[in-house]
Amino acid sequence: MEKFRIRLTYGGMQPLIEFCGDHRAPGFPDVARILASALVATRQEIAPPTAETMIANDQYLSHWSYAGGTYEIDDDVWTCVVTVPDGNARVLADIEHALTHSGRFVRSLT
Repeated sequence: MEKFRIRLTYGGMQPLIEFCGDHRAPGFPDVARILASALVATRQEIAPPTAETMIANDQYLSHWSYAGGTYEIDDDVWTCVVTVPDGNARVLADIEHALTHSGRFVRSLT
């Protein structure tokens, strides 16, 4: 099983979920699909990035909403994290529950 941890943003007080494994490796669980299915979430088109922006930044940011609130998935060259922009503890708990109950992830306490 893959691991994730909950920590605060660097230099901030907002909690986020960080995936500990190689999120770009073949076979790594599709985080967006797992959360979309479990939370019945839909992707929100804010300002779609251009191909040039994605290549230059090697990052893909997607915005999601569901009945409980909103979250973002930030997938870059170094890591994949799920952030809750408004710090909503319920959304964070829903995401943690969805990940652990998928059977693909376990929460790391370190």
